[in-house]
Amino acid sequence: MKIELEITTNMNALALEVQREIDKEVIQHLSKVLERGVELVRNKITNGKAYDDHTGNLRSSTGFIIYKDGKIVHTSFKESPVGTDRATGVKEGLQIALDVLRESTGWGVVLVSGMEYSSWVEKKGFDVLRGAYINLDSALKQAFAELGSFE
Repeated sequence: MKIELEITTNMNALALEVQREIDKEVIQHLSKVLERGVELVRNKITNGKAYDDHTGNLRSSTGFIIYKDGKIVHTSFKESPVGTDRATGVKEGLQIALDVLRESTGWGVVLVSGMEYSSWVEKKGFDVLRGAYINLDSALKQAFAELGSFE
């Protein structure tokens, strides 16, 4: 007895599924690396000349989003551990990041401090976000070294 089978594969669907899996892995790894990189930068800022953040809004408004073709694939805004109104900062920071995102294509990261007075605090000599931009490259290299390549 002989059984013949003919298998038809939709290569476009297969390629799309493979691309989705690759994107998923990239997002997971990039998210881990960015979380660690931003954590390293935040720790360095915290250990430097600190500013009083009575409401917690300024620290809470500092975070990032990862996007692909204008769509959020990961977001990281966390309420400050101290302050009287930390939720407003998270909301403001995310809104500023979304405003930048609307004009973006391809892969990217938006790192923001969402309170309108953050530049004023920076001008007073305190590090709100500038240190993140300056140190993010070395922090990301350290994070990649710590977390390794894709598993």
